Amino acid sequence: MSSCADPILILNRVSRSLILVSVLSSVLGVLPAKAGMDPRFELDSQTLGVPAATSSKKADAKTKNLHRARKYKYHVPVSAQGKVHVVRSGDNLFKILMRDYGLSNAEAEKFLEEIRRVNNIADIRRIKIGQKIIIPPVRRRADGTIKSPSPKRLGDGAAGVIGQSFNLESPVSPLTEHEAVVKVRQVWDKILPPLKGEQKPIILNSPTFSLALDPQRYPVYATMHAGKILVDPNASIPPLVKTLITEKDPAVRIVSESPVNGKRFLAAMLDSAGFYSVEENFSMDFGTDPKLTIQSDFKIEKTPDSLIKQDVVLLNSGRVPLPSVLGTFLKKEGFKVYEPFASLQPVVPAVSRPLCQITAKSQTDIIDALLASISLTPDKDRRLDVFAADNNGISLAVKAERYFERGGQHYVVTRFDGDPVTYTLFRFLETKGFRVTILEPRDGFRKIAEKLLSSMQIPGAYTRHTLAGDAGGNYSLQMSGFKLEGKGLPVGGLFVTDLKLDRVIRDLLQENGYHITSK
Repeated sequence: MSSCADPILILNRVSRSLILVSVLSSVLGVLPAKAGMDPRFELDSQTLGVPAATSSKKADAKTKNLHRARKYKYHVPVSAQGKVHVVRSGDNLFKILMRDYGLSNAEAEKFLEEIRRVNNIADIRRIKIGQKIIIPPVRRRADGTIKSPSPKRLGDGAAGVIGQSFNLESPVSPLTEHEAVVKVRQVWDKILPPLKGEQKPIILNSPTFSLALDPQRYPVYATMHAGKILVDPNASIPPLVKTLITEKDPAVRIVSESPVNGKRFLAAMLDSAGFYSVEENFSMDFGTDPKLTIQSDFKIEKTPDSLIKQDVVLLNSGRVPLPSVLGTFLKKEGFKVYEPFASLQPVVPAVSRPLCQITAKSQTDIIDALLASISLTPDKDRRLDVFAADNNGISLAVKAERYFERGGQHYVVTRFDGDPVTYTLFRFLETKGFRVTILEPRDGFRKIAEKLLSSMQIPGAYTRHTLAGDAGGNYSLQMSGFKLEGKGLPVGGLFVTDLKLDRVIRDLLQENGYHITSK
């Protein structure tokens, strides 16, 4: 029996050896392409450091097609006027500009007209799936604001020059892949401090093969539950090697995104990290009026107890960081903020913007404060002639609680005391050219301001305005009040409100260039 079994056993071993030799020979490019395995599982000889001369010059046509598809998988087509975006399901121009090109909502809105013109789109709401949209180059000034688009056009013999303007320009030099890896590493190790051995390079050994990946080219990051994330920045790890890695060590997760892709890279990393909860495009409000809205690319809860322990992480991918006052505020609220790619400082307006907080309570004090905010000082309890002394010897005057002049006009402010005679006298003043504002006993700040501004013909409505925010959309501050603009007012306008401003709101306004006075 044993003499019959031995040849069969030997044949089985030989068969397995031949298969192994075939696989490894294909991996190392020793055998011609026709003698190798399925082209889908073949390795690029350059990826493993094998000289190109060892591989066959005449590859199978199918293999050529696969390599060609792999090469252009992440290629962004370009035209003479910019990059070409192919519309996908659920896309709109706002989403494309904000998601893929890092524009804020306001910036995207300004850029839409240029996109419509370049692409000859009559209605931007009616783009179709599969439609190709040219996105012109986005150029920024040193302060981070967008320059007016000025796409170059093709002329005779200009093709070689135009090719230099395809990439989007940043306010600072774009991060290299190595710089991005370093920045992500610094932040990732704070979010998830690695345990011993979690960042060791990928090295696999078996009786039949050994495999090692260069840790500089393929960095390894820690995950929850003692796993590993292997970053394949350019999707250059061949399918066979990926299979060998994941089968040998199922705890390894492979991320095939480049760190320079910012938000997409962080999303892929977080998806592989094994955190308890990850919420993308997170937003939270503090207060109602003023209302501070803080937005983050990702909110991370590492464990079910993260909220209780106040160990929640906010992770942003933008280049402009949150203002320092918000970082301090969020820390007190139990949030840790990490912004690995932030390098620009928030843009502060060069011209101070005045904001007047009216703290007065009585009607006369509110009037005085409002007038003081626009640099007017009224006369108090001034007597105005209804009839001056004439030949008949009759004189009639009425007392105005507040009287002032502006732009050659005469203004009177008084309160209605219920006496119809007094009311009639003040209305009679109007026939003599005075502009009269009569206040009711129930009138508060809003109504007083509306009546006074209407009398002076200063445009302004009490509504909620956005007073602060960054280009990346990471935060916004909204507050109700009057935004006054026009002749005789400060350049850039004046904002007047009666709302209380706590220290955080006040500091944030000042960090955004507002000069705050209280009256």
